[in-house]
Amino acid sequence: MTKEKAIFGAKQELKTDHDFELAIMHKEPIETFQDRMRLRPITTIRSYNDHSVRISDGTTIFRNSSKFYTLSEEDRAAYTSK
Repeated sequence: MTKEKAIFGAKQELKTDHDFELAIMHKEPIETFQDRMRLRPITTIRSYNDHSVRISDGTTIFRNSSKFYTLSEEDRAAYTSK
């Protein structure tokens, strides 16, 4: 039995277009922050461009003023158990 290698590390910031493409492809749950305040509940990314990211609830968030992170190990366990 082979263990699947994780695509992202815990609490890894998504910065590059490649990061966003992988997050979309693998339906990676993310948290979005602006000035240390979480903007939306944990969700997945639907699409992105150079200026914004659209999350699965339809909200558009500006890339230059927000930070996007993968979940911690504890948050991931709680999110997948729902």
